[in-house]
Amino acid sequence: MKLVTWIFRIVLFVLLFVLALRNTGDADLQLFFGAVWHAPLILILLAAFGLGIVAALAAVAPGLMRQRMEAARLRRALGEARTATTVDTVPPEAKPGVPYNVVGPKV
Repeated sequence: MKLVTWIFRIVLFVLLFVLALRNTGDADLQLFFGAVWHAPLILILLAAFGLGIVAALAAVAPGLMRQRMEAARLRRALGEARTATTVDTVPPEAKPGVPYNVVGPKV
């Protein structure tokens, strides 16, 4: 499965690299207030991709932080619960030195 994943990554990289080489022509990006950005088309596409990544991370970050804080709170509560309860794992009828499977009167 890892081989298939690496082959897919290599093919995707080669396709994107060829796309970048074929789109080196100059392009004009009309911005607000009459501003114009003259740059190669691939650079404009890379900038748009980067802005998309930043926007996606900004949209996801509050939910992730909320989940991390909740997980930390639950871990603390679990740790406190484990230390607060001291459960004796030895049953009260078992006495030291007496095996559990002895048949006969209780000592």
